[in-house]
Amino acid sequence: MNVFITGATGVLGRPVVRQLVESGHQVRGLARSEANVALLRELGAEPVRVDLYDPASLAKAMRDCRGALHLATKVPPTAQVGRRSAWRETDRIRREGTRALVEGALSADVECVLYPSVCFVYPESGTQWVDASACPQPVIADYCRSTFDAEAQVQRFTAAGGRGITLRMGYFYGPTSGQSRDQMRLAHWGIASVPGRPEAHHPYVAISDAARAVVAALESAPAGTFDIVEDEPPTTAQLNRAMALAAGRQRLRSLPGWLLRAMMDAELLDAMSRSQRVSNRRFKEATGWAPEISTNAGGWNLVEKALHP
Repeated sequence: MNVFITGATGVLGRPVVRQLVESGHQVRGLARSEANVALLRELGAEPVRVDLYDPASLAKAMRDCRGALHLATKVPPTAQVGRRSAWRETDRIRREGTRALVEGALSADVECVLYPSVCFVYPESGTQWVDASACPQPVIADYCRSTFDAEAQVQRFTAAGGRGITLRMGYFYGPTSGQSRDQMRLAHWGIASVPGRPEAHHPYVAISDAARAVVAALESAPAGTFDIVEDEPPTTAQLNRAMALAAGRQRLRSLPGWLLRAMMDAELLDAMSRSQRVSNRRFKEATGWAPEISTNAGGWNLVEKALHP
């Protein structure tokens, strides 16, 4: 099928484009620079220059497309992730960009719109499994309000007769992630980067598995909201142990609470510290997708190899 993608040259977009092209799909990717134009052509996609916030131009770009993937984002560098102000551009992409994309997709008679949201929005669950169906009332804090606005636009697309899919993604990690490499650098210094009590579960997913989930959803998922995470979300202790082993250390030391609070927005720190044992069961049953990489089976070793080939 013909597929239009925003964020096609991003950390998630690149493997998605690659997999779609390899599967025989025709891909058009939004490009805003000559470097991105060249990259998309190298990946086998057709680059298009279009304003993300202009529904009319988006509709033209999506002409004859059956699917539209809104993968665009602007994640701040690790040193600024904890500052709420650093997410303003991402908020705009989520709110205004998703609204414009949905309006353009409706005008162009696109069949499917897909948006990757976040799944670390569930309340404290301890060891209980949670997902989009089992927890209809997530914690809508300021840091994630814009992603729920985007989810509402996807639901609007479904209500208009389309197949709107929201994939609530776990924390991305992998060798192409700058944040993952920063976490491994901290591990080499003996510093643990994951907050929370030792037994708290954290929803993580390898970037390559997230990309495979996007393709699987486009090809076979029904309309709805699904969670994309490892089969067993690792605990704080398991994450720190995995990073320590990958870095060749015996153990990592956690940063003191006062320092974490000074570095990070309180609501975001709360979300990252909660135990959220998120289940991917519904998406696996709907599509046959399954993650291939996990924290407890050497996933962080791949990050270490990228950092120190």
